[in-house]
Amino acid sequence: MTAILLIALAPAVDARETGDFVDYRVQFPVAGKHHFWDTYWAARSHGFHHAQDLMAEKETPVLAVADGTVRFVNWSSRSNDLNPERCCSLVIRHDDGWESWYIHLTNDTTGTDDGKGWGIAQGLVPGSRVEAGQLIGWVGDSGNAESTAPHLHFELYDATGVNVNSFSALVDAGGNALAAKADPLLSGSRPLRTGSRGADVRRLQELLTGLQHGPGPVDGIFGSKTDRAVRAFQSDRGLAVDGVVGRVTRGALESTSADPERLVRVGSRGNDVRLIQDRLAASGYDPGPVDGIFGPRTELAVLAFQDDHSLLADGVVGPQSRAALGI
Repeated sequence: MTAILLIALAPAVDARETGDFVDYRVQFPVAGKHHFWDTYWAARSHGFHHAQDLMAEKETPVLAVADGTVRFVNWSSRSNDLNPERCCSLVIRHDDGWESWYIHLTNDTTGTDDGKGWGIAQGLVPGSRVEAGQLIGWVGDSGNAESTAPHLHFELYDATGVNVNSFSALVDAGGNALAAKADPLLSGSRPLRTGSRGADVRRLQELLTGLQHGPGPVDGIFGSKTDRAVRAFQSDRGLAVDGVVGRVTRGALESTSADPERLVRVGSRGNDVRLIQDRLAASGYDPGPVDGIFGPRTELAVLAFQDDHSLLADGVVGPQSRAALGI
């Protein structure tokens, strides 16, 4: 007898991975003034963020991003037990099998931080039908966001349960995404020399100060001290020593400011300090202004971050702290 081999073919499945950007059409979930940036891989005390934080004033309306059915209210799937002590969050299962999660909805009464509010639209319980654009709640700071600025923590899962990065989908939906500001020095092209003035000179002085070259006051005025600092930098890097910041010197400054091995501490300045401050802020630690200047507030934020992540809490950002910050 001839054996017949039957091969069962598995149905095709979208092979997405955690963090993939997706071309998925959504209604933007915040109906009011807001801003956000890509915080999907931001470091948190429990690991990476895997969500987008949409910053908005408390009580800004939150809308369903797609047609679907409420799956959880405050992580309860029972309509007669909505976990009021865990207010306020909502999960919607879309009609196509995707899911959207809405976390940190307000738990306060208007104008207070009393924890006695209910930030979920009236009548919504597990099993409720919702339509894209329907009011489902209001922005707040509930849960572990009590010490942060009000925002909507938004997560998106595909039909196979993969947590995907919703940033591009939210941008396509008309969200106000903040673009990184261009560095006035490194993105510029004009030659800088004695007598030059402007924001690009100020950034030059910031970088030279961080590199311990002493350009004098960070005032945006290219004077004799800045000239000497530029020449010292050029000499250290084996460049033509002419005191002029042109294409080659700019390139050397850019390489130095992004050096992943540089130890960054109080007094440091530069692009890497700005990036560290940005990651600290996105992780819930307040470094003060994201200005590329490592001052006392940034040091306190670094110390808190290091302590939470079981690192040597010395206030100095080296390779281990950089890795924990995801940079």
